Amino acid sequence: MANVREHGWHVVGVSGGDIPDWSFTVGLWHSHRIPDAAMFGLELQGLMHWVDAGAAKLRDGAATEPGTLLPGVIEGYEIQVQPVDISWHRPLLGTAVGFYRQTPVPVVQLVWPDRDHRWPSDEQASPGCRVQPSLWLPVDEHPTGVWTEEAAEQ
Repeated sequence: MANVREHGWHVVGVSGGDIPDWSFTVGLWHSHRIPDAAMFGLELQGLMHWVDAGAAKLRDGAATEPGTLLPGVIEGYEIQVQPVDISWHRPLLGTAVGFYRQTPVPVVQLVWPDRDHRWPSDEQASPGCRVQPSLWLPVDEHPTGVWTEEAAEQ
């Protein structure tokens, strides 16, 4: 709460253990009426840094429409903005759900490309890049894997 009051948002990092790490903001909607942001599948400290940088870009007016490319978050790369379906909120963004205690607020996923600038949907993308979930799909439409297993456990 103090970080949201002082800075406009807070960055949460989740060490996934058996699944990849992820990070997300809490408070962007509260402070700025823009979607909170989440990023998945890289090392935790980097994720937290890049989610914070992405949040600053969104606060400064970057578009949040699906497929928008956002430069300047990860040096040398653009990231893609995608909506997060509400069915993922409770299993992956529980801290935000608890903070808002109301109808779910909008959240965008910051999708990153591999070293060769290929998106996770590209069959040639690196396996590390392809580990990112496609949270714009509802849980029950998402390909079965670590992310749907995590959602089922919640």
